[in-house]
Amino acid sequence: MFRVLKKNLGARIAFLMSLAMLPLGLISVYQTHVVVDEAQDLSKAALLSETVAAASGERELIQQALGAAQGLSSAVARVPNAACKNILANFIGDQQLFIFAGFIAADGRMDCSSNGQVRNFAGSQLLRDSLERAGPAVRMHPSGPVTQQSVITASHPVRSGAEILGVVSISIPHSVANALMENPLPSTQLKLASVNIDGDVVASTSGLEGAPGFLPRDIPTTKLLTRVGQTFRGVAGNGEERFFAVAPMIDDVMVLVGSWPVSAADASGEGPRARLAVIFPALMWLAGIGVAFLGLQRLVVRHVRELRSAMRQFALGERKHSHLALDDPPEELEEAQRAFNRMALILTEAEARQEKDLRDKEVLLKEVHHRVKNNLQLIASIMNMQARSARSAEARHMLAGLQRRVRGLAMLHRTLYTTPDLTTVDSGDLIRTVVEDVSTLSQDGSVVLDSEIASVALFPDQAVPLSMLVTEALTNAYKYVGTTEDGVRQITIRLLEVENGDVELQVENSLDIENHVPDSQPNAAPDAELEGGDGLGNRLMTAFIRQLDGRVTHTKDERLYALHITFPRRDFSPQRRIDNAA
Repeated sequence: MFRVLKKNLGARIAFLMSLAMLPLGLISVYQTHVVVDEAQDLSKAALLSETVAAASGERELIQQALGAAQGLSSAVARVPNAACKNILANFIGDQQLFIFAGFIAADGRMDCSSNGQVRNFAGSQLLRDSLERAGPAVRMHPSGPVTQQSVITASHPVRSGAEILGVVSISIPHSVANALMENPLPSTQLKLASVNIDGDVVASTSGLEGAPGFLPRDIPTTKLLTRVGQTFRGVAGNGEERFFAVAPMIDDVMVLVGSWPVSAADASGEGPRARLAVIFPALMWLAGIGVAFLGLQRLVVRHVRELRSAMRQFALGERKHSHLALDDPPEELEEAQRAFNRMALILTEAEARQEKDLRDKEVLLKEVHHRVKNNLQLIASIMNMQARSARSAEARHMLAGLQRRVRGLAMLHRTLYTTPDLTTVDSGDLIRTVVEDVSTLSQDGSVVLDSEIASVALFPDQAVPLSMLVTEALTNAYKYVGTTEDGVRQITIRLLEVENGDVELQVENSLDIENHVPDSQPNAAPDAELEGGDGLGNRLMTAFIRQLDGRVTHTKDERLYALHITFPRRDFSPQRRIDNAA
């Protein structure tokens, strides 16, 4: 399969197009990654900005409370207790957002407060933490020790030089802080929570009870302060997949945590759209290769296939529908189409002329063979008429022998003009005709003729001497056939094609025990008697065997005489035939 694709033109072009477009694809993917990263950075900044903007009211409230606590800490540092109470009472009276303000001395006593209450916070963990931190702090109290309601306290240490005299604390109703967070937000799906430095949720858009449901489940709130300025994805307390952003609210005091559902992934550059932005260049690259491949198939490959099909049909001999008509080919292939049609037209016309010339030559050659056959038959008829008028038996025998030889040549020419192939002769048909003609010598039908003649295609330069050789050999066999002990006079003739391509001729005749042919002139002495003692038949057979390049063997016993001739079958060689005949 790979080898087929390797040789396919479309596959090669697609591979080269892939290599050509690969750098562009890589650059596009890289640039897309850069854009996506920048978009993610912008999205993170936007999320942080939206988080900060959404809690701006609460932030301003806390900052105002811390600023007020810092100002009051300077005012109440070394004033009498009555003056301190008056300052705090006037401050709360002028404010609508704060409900209580108090000064707690370092020993835990609160003698100065906006409502005149006196309390002792000695041993309070919150007081110890505030004194140890020695800085501003914000805490949430579900039940304030003085106001007995849910408040947010903003505290600031009171100093006298390096000495800490106590802490000024201002209480903000929790409902006021939540109301500021519940104002219309830029994102209706955004949930906010403010967390102090101790990890306590100070305020939440879903209330203090609902805050754990949208805050990170696997990250403690105390660890959120280490993620200021970060956005990340995680599982919320209610098991929902959400995005989180941690923004600074008040430095070293509070942080703000924003929480979005996963549907905000597209805005953060991490959702399906972001992945599609990376996949899109690869899809464009594949689409470009596909378009190039289909264009190649449409513009080139299909026309080449039609041209190849037309060439194959023309090579297989299709001439009637050889005209090639491509469907809207390019100019280069249209030129190839015209060249093929011109070539097909020229070759078709040349083949037509050649076929006509060949038919004319075949007709002429058949006519020549027919006329030669007729002339030879005429000569044979003249000889027959002459033999009838001859007075001596010797003349009649001589004319009969010549007549048989002439008829053998006539049979050859008849075979040549009746066979479809004018170049070769079916020696089987020719020999069977000769046997049938010579068998008329046994007019009484007492001779049993057994023939086994194979169909062997021979060129005329071998078919002529073979037919004449069979005529002479079979004539002698009829003349000297004898009667066996079974009272049968039998002649056998075989024409076989042996394994190495040679042709073998066998002529056998039975012999009388009392009257047999002398060993010195087998199958020739009687012919010499009939021909007037000149041995013409023997000389003709010798000449015919020489023309065939044959090898002859004689075998004889008391009952049978056999003549075996083997010769190679060869191609037509006119010069060789002339030399042998000479």
